[in-house]
Amino acid sequence: MSPAGKMHVTRKHRHTRKWIVIAVALLLIVTLLTIAYLRYPFNNKNNDSNDAVNNPAFTAFTEHYIALMKSLNSTQTKAAIAAQLNLDYNQTDLFTWQKTKMVFAQDTTGWFEDPIKILNSGDGICVQWSIVYVSACLALGLQSRIVVAADTTNWNFIHTWAEDLYNGTWVHVDPSDKVWNSPSHYKSWDWGKYIGSDVKIYAFEDDTFQDVTSIYS
Repeated sequence: MSPAGKMHVTRKHRHTRKWIVIAVALLLIVTLLTIAYLRYPFNNKNNDSNDAVNNPAFTAFTEHYIALMKSLNSTQTKAAIAAQLNLDYNQTDLFTWQKTKMVFAQDTTGWFEDPIKILNSGDGICVQWSIVYVSACLALGLQSRIVVAADTTNWNFIHTWAEDLYNGTWVHVDPSDKVWNSPSHYKSWDWGKYIGSDVKIYAFEDDTFQDVTSIYS
């Protein structure tokens, strides 16, 4: 092979190696981004990723409710709740059913997060009402999720309710306050005027959560 031919082959090999290096680098970037997404699974542009990364209280807050939803979605929990339900109920039936099973109580003694224990006690605040309602929906194969309004200064919950996937749309359901599909309901509450600033609202499912503040502001 002539010197010119050898030089051409060498350049071709260098060009090939260059693209291999670029491809490997891109693959590494995609892998790292995938790992980051799985660790902090934000669903939309409204999620505050800086809080999740930098604020341990925010991380503890989100992890708690994700774990709660996993528990409500477990086979054991769904079977136990389904045994207490009419299997033909829909979401609105469950909304009515729960009012015959529980009363609202200001006393926070015995705050259960197990829906069976809550039903046995027969009372609870907004958290317990939401847990029972969501678990009943899940037990019947209806898609439902826990929604939490949180104080961003300490990431403690302020109020808890639910959302149902109803005719393809997430619908606001507040079992403890007996309100259906009224997302503007909280604007008149003491903390309502802070929604979007010091108060943010998150919806939780099995392995993820979503910032839904804009729906309620």
